[in-house]
Amino acid sequence: MSESELREGLRLAVSDEPPMSFDIDELVTTAERAVRRRRALVAVGVSTAAVAVVAVTVPVVLGMGGAPEEIPVAAPPSATASPAPSAPPSSAEKPPLTKQQLTQRGNEMRTYLNTQLPKVAPAAKNVSTQQFGGEAVGDISDGQNYLETFVKFKVNTAQTAAAVQVRNDQEHEKCSAECQELPQQDGSKVLISVESGPGGNNPAMTIASATHLRNDGTITRVTAYNYDPTSGSAPVYQADVTLTVDQMVRLATDPALHL
Repeated sequence: MSESELREGLRLAVSDEPPMSFDIDELVTTAERAVRRRRALVAVGVSTAAVAVVAVTVPVVLGMGGAPEEIPVAAPPSATASPAPSAPPSSAEKPPLTKQQLTQRGNEMRTYLNTQLPKVAPAAKNVSTQQFGGEAVGDISDGQNYLETFVKFKVNTAQTAAAVQVRNDQEHEKCSAECQELPQQDGSKVLISVESGPGGNNPAMTIASATHLRNDGTITRVTAYNYDPTSGSAPVYQADVTLTVDQMVRLATDPALHL
């Protein structure tokens, strides 16, 4: 068989082959698109994995890994011992009172005593309270730390008086050998003192006092006599002082009598 006959035979063998049903260019384009899409999916997968790693790592770093931790609850305050009661305040810790304030306070106590003394001591008649002052009746100055007065009255026919002093400090107040301490329910105490012929005076002279040392650092003292300390003349002595210890204590502990 010659070469020409061979060629003609091959041509005749494929002459009835149907045409190709696809476009080579379109196939190439589709393949390139698939490659790009696959690469994009791979990149997205890597990013998602990275985010997942961060999401796991952050709680671990912040101490939040595993089961959620319980929020700590503050412990209840521990019981502490109550501070020991402080000593009564001194006069230096209290603001000084003005003359006007002291005068007003004195007038209030004066009015009160005129009605209260007869209730405490029913035998007292014609009660008259002098003005509160200092060195003299009605003598008051700014910053004065005490007030005192006499309450004049009669017992039967004997004229007498009781001294009332209020002070905002307790300096030099202590119980002497002749003194008796009477504890009070609020923790304070009353000092009872009875003297006969004090300071070289007539032995017939008797002076008794009740001094209330109050918890706020102030004092109230009530003093009774067996004569009239306001007469200015020779005293006439009675058998005993004109107020009992109980009556003096009631006045000394009266909350209305204070500075």
